[in-house]
Amino acid sequence: MMTTYTENTLRHRTLRKPSAGRPALFVLLLSIAAVGVLGLLIAGPTIALPLSVASAIALMCLVSLAWAVAGPRL
Repeated sequence: MMTTYTENTLRHRTLRKPSAGRPALFVLLLSIAAVGVLGLLIAGPTIALPLSVASAIALMCLVSLAWAVAGPRL
C-alpha cells in the first residue's frame, strides 16, 4: 500500500490549471456565433460572396475566441 502525504497533494492541486472556464461568457459568445450563423444562412444567398465568406471567417474566429478565453480547460 502506498502512503500519500497531505503536503504533496495540496501542493499538487494548487499548481494545476482550473478545470472550468467562465461558463456564462462561453455561453454568451457561442450564442452570438449561433445567431450569426443563422443570420448568415438566411441572408447568405442575397449578399455578395466575399462578404459571406468574411462573415463566416469572423464567426469561426468568434467560436475559437470563445473556446480560448472562456471555454473549459483541459
